[in-house]
Amino acid sequence: MFKKQIGPFIRYTQEPNDIKYGAIYTLNVRLPIPYFSRRTVRVFLPENYDERKRYPVIYMSDGQNIVDKYTSAYGAWDIDKNQHKTIKEGYPSYIVVGIDCPKGVAERVYEYSFPFIPILNQYQSQFAKQHNLKFFSHLYFEYIAKKLKPIIDKYFKTSQKREETACAGSSMGGVYALSLLTSYPDIFGAAFCFSPGFFLYPKKAMKEYLDESLTRLDKNTKLYFYSGNEEYEHQFIIETINMHQYFLNNGFAKENLLLSLDVNANHNEKAWSTHFNEAIRFWLNKK
Repeated sequence: MFKKQIGPFIRYTQEPNDIKYGAIYTLNVRLPIPYFSRRTVRVFLPENYDERKRYPVIYMSDGQNIVDKYTSAYGAWDIDKNQHKTIKEGYPSYIVVGIDCPKGVAERVYEYSFPFIPILNQYQSQFAKQHNLKFFSHLYFEYIAKKLKPIIDKYFKTSQKREETACAGSSMGGVYALSLLTSYPDIFGAAFCFSPGFFLYPKKAMKEYLDESLTRLDKNTKLYFYSGNEEYEHQFIIETINMHQYFLNNGFAKENLLLSLDVNANHNEKAWSTHFNEAIRFWLNKK
């Protein structure tokens, strides 16, 4: 059913792997950013992938965590198993695209950050200060929107509809999801922000950025916000609630916003994977 190669993308068959449904295809690329520019792009195709059809697409952060626990440092989202469930429920299949994150924590923070918004001093790592690591997320987002997406659209059967093109991630990846969408609202029509690190930024600067973004955002854009509340995760919940309220206060209809809170959940892939299908059901309509 699945080819060994689709264009320049090679099917991932390394053993052991944890892929139960569908298939992963990989491509090595060079990103226009200052650190760890050589990365792997991973494309997950659903179990019922058919080249005669078109599929919604999610651009996720931390591509190594999409499906396979053997490529992830902390565990996988089990997208293949989650999608298998929603397919059985009657929801459309979808494609997931992810770029592996950088090796360093500081680089990941700046790569996924809001463009040109400084991070609060108490959260800047010593490494970031030492290397004068500042703004380059705009270059990363531009690469996804203007370089990577056209390649994906060329070789895979993707939907070209804005409302069927989403971005998603967790922790700094949750920031990435909203940042990418607000950077290219003409391309992305939904963002799934799991445990987003909004507390890392000065509130005034972030509000100014969002206020400017509102002038370009379609109010039919779908925004999903999730947070747990246990231990380390506790610091994420208030600003997640506040962000949901911000969009509610600024003209977004309730049906296009979803806030999901799990007060017993901590900051990990297991929690995010558990709630992932909630975001999918919010985004896609049954066939």
